[in-house]
Amino acid sequence: MADTDLRPEPFVSFVCKVASRCNLNCDYCYVYQHADQSWRQQPLRMSTSTAAQLGRRINEHAVAHRLDQVDVILHGGEPLLLGVRYLRKLCEAVADNTPDVAIRWNGQTNGTAYTDEVLAFCREWDISFGLSIDGPRADNDRHRLDHSGRSLFDEVERAAALLGSAEGRPLWGGVLAVVDLAADPVATYSYLRSLHPPSIDFLLPLGHHDAPPPGKKGAPDGTPYADWLLRIFDLWYHERPQPIRIRRFRDIIALYLGATHSSEEWGLQPVDFIVVEANGEIQAVDTLKVTYPGACDLGMNIFEESFDQALRSAPVQSRQHSWQTLSDTCQSCDLVRICGGGYFPHRYSQENGFRNPSVYCADLKKLIRTVTGRVGHDLRKLPGHPGRDT
Repeated sequence: MADTDLRPEPFVSFVCKVASRCNLNCDYCYVYQHADQSWRQQPLRMSTSTAAQLGRRINEHAVAHRLDQVDVILHGGEPLLLGVRYLRKLCEAVADNTPDVAIRWNGQTNGTAYTDEVLAFCREWDISFGLSIDGPRADNDRHRLDHSGRSLFDEVERAAALLGSAEGRPLWGGVLAVVDLAADPVATYSYLRSLHPPSIDFLLPLGHHDAPPPGKKGAPDGTPYADWLLRIFDLWYHERPQPIRIRRFRDIIALYLGATHSSEEWGLQPVDFIVVEANGEIQAVDTLKVTYPGACDLGMNIFEESFDQALRSAPVQSRQHSWQTLSDTCQSCDLVRICGGGYFPHRYSQENGFRNPSVYCADLKKLIRTVTGRVGHDLRKLPGHPGRDT
């Protein structure tokens, strides 16, 4: 397998760091707790003039590539710390300068500032927000406290209730939850399911070969994360009806059945989003901040360079043509079409750069083989299937 079409895929999603600070001090946060500390040099918030220039650059890119619609993701830090009045000004500045492309607004929040006023604003602008919450109070608060060590869990549950209401549900992008091996997976899933989100995305903690995630140091062949996730898969897979999408499982199944596109962590499709910092810097995927200082830097900003120039930069091209960046081990693996070699930051080591298998390689193999094995077995039982079990 190799890349046959080296034409770049245009950016269709723009992750906008409208706020560079956060009121939570999550101990695993890739922005504040890892190698790259460049957030300290960022302004507290994106200015309206920067937002206007962002809109002009998005419109320019959309026209050049004949895009009818793009996603603008309000990110941070915590974007809702800016308040509704200022967020409205930022959205207006972008919208006023994108006359030739429709904007689909999204955001990610820790929920502590998601109020009735915010919900009304989101309804006005049709802004969908994802909610970050790791599980019930004790598990969530193990990692997600404020800068004084206090719990803000009540505020997060209030946000979940607002997003789950009749008015909020059409604007709920789902739940992001970081896997914690210390938490019981069944209890975690049961609690998150009780919030009735449209989807749950269980995220693997960001780490790499030089800074392994919890449970992986000195145990590269262990599969604690696969074992944790498979406890949930066993429940979710047999639920009828199945009202909640779990992206990690659905991506594996879709790619196994022949899909060519999935979320960022899976498959070999080109990465089609870009990050814009509060000061207008254009950066590669921000989770690379866990690897080394400057890993995201492209040396570009929206006042001097276009998104097409960013698209042609070497770091972006390495993610667009992902096959070329894989290690020899990954290129020879029978699962690579599904796992894509693992999430890019998870592959890093100072010795080999990103030409390593994922630090989660053993977990990914077990997870993929178990999920696809279960699906394949059930497919073979269907009437008319050529490999139907007898």
